[in-house]
Amino acid sequence: MTGDVAGNAAAHAAWIASAAAAGARVVLFPQLSLTGYDPDLIDLHQVRVQPGDPRLAVLAEACRQHQVHAFFGAPVAEPRPQAVGGKLAAQGPPRVGVLQAEPSGRVRVAYLQRFLATGEIGIFGPGQGDAVVSVDGWRLALASGRDCTVPEHATRLAYGGADAYLAGAFFPLGAETRLEAALSGAAAGGLWTVLAQFCGGTGGGPACGGSGAWAPGGARVAEVGTEPGIAVVEMSAAGAAGVVSS
Repeated sequence: MTGDVAGNAAAHAAWIASAAAAGARVVLFPQLSLTGYDPDLIDLHQVRVQPGDPRLAVLAEACRQHQVHAFFGAPVAEPRPQAVGGKLAAQGPPRVGVLQAEPSGRVRVAYLQRFLATGEIGIFGPGQGDAVVSVDGWRLALASGRDCTVPEHATRLAYGGADAYLAGAFFPLGAETRLEAALSGAAAGGLWTVLAQFCGGTGGGPACGGSGAWAPGGARVAEVGTEPGIAVVEMSAAGAAGVVSS
């Protein structure tokens, strides 16, 4: 439900349990999944979610219990650099954050979205760096929203040694062809590519769905469709076929 962080965290915990039962080690959620995709509501109510937020406890416990990593989306406060004289600089706009809950139960901000969509400009600020997270020897590059439709984003991460490209997103109805081209293009550059995308109605309008995965080379190997669901992809050495269940 849009804006209900506590309720959405509980729903995340249930999805984590289901994904773990299906064999998942890493669970990926869409962009701004903890709040729902509604930039105007986030702006109006000044919604922020930080790693120590007690509303995240149920989600963190699910990761600890099932020994999985979860990547989920939330608006996070702008990093505040030191100003002249050692004081904190004035608070600016939030960032579209990707948070990581680890098997230890620790929650941290793993990535801040770099490229903003038109409806996000003026509400959010852009992140300034890329992020690659190591899990079980795999180097997982993170993306959010419009990042995954900027070709040089995935290309730069591939050249940097990433093994997989994990994107949480919101794209509306009508964006299906563009989204398929972008994600298959990232996979064609040699990356396992995974998309977690909204489906159905959200505060940002009806989403086109299309969550799934692409193997290195560009072939799609999993698709959830236009209804909520789970696809589990077993990534193997680059170029090998993935074992998929949905």
